[in-house]
Amino acid sequence: MDKAQLLVSFQQYFSEQGYEINWQSLTLPMTFHAVSKGDYLFRQGEYAQRIFFLHKGLVRYVNTSEEGKEFTKTFVRAPKVIGSTRAMVENSPTLFGIQALQDCVISSYDWLSFYEQMHQDLGFLTYYSRFMEQIFLKKDQRESAFVEHSAERRYLDFCVDYPDLKDSIPQQQIASYLGITPVALSRIRQKIRLKPEA
Repeated sequence: MDKAQLLVSFQQYFSEQGYEINWQSLTLPMTFHAVSKGDYLFRQGEYAQRIFFLHKGLVRYVNTSEEGKEFTKTFVRAPKVIGSTRAMVENSPTLFGIQALQDCVISSYDWLSFYEQMHQDLGFLTYYSRFMEQIFLKKDQRESAFVEHSAERRYLDFCVDYPDLKDSIPQQQIASYLGITPVALSRIRQKIRLKPEA
């Protein structure tokens, strides 16, 4: 994709979601990022005050503890707006990194300049409000799942939500998303395989 195609793809995403946005207000140059599988768009602790759009590929949001242990927050596939809302709004270091699980095509704008040009557009404001709502809803759902559901149930839900990932990404990443060890995940998978079909 060249930059003109990326711009069209970016704008079409919002149109297909049902948002009528007047893009004539946006005069900023778009920045292009080609992120190879395994590389990071940004790492935890870096500054990333940009709004990113994933045109192609798959990424994960990942936290790393002081001991170096990884925790996968979520998986996101294109097309989707991605990034750290906290880092964008507060100009603060990110609390997680974004790693490409496939070769990715990504574009971005400086957030403050983007928002300055677009904040009076009703279509954009409606999208932004719903985008923030979805972040909080998903956070609540994920936190509830850790309290209310067993590890096996969380794995089965993962298979429903991401049916193409259970055999295509490292098991350690799935385990870190579920909040269990790879050994525990292996036992769950084995248990499910041994269950008689209904």
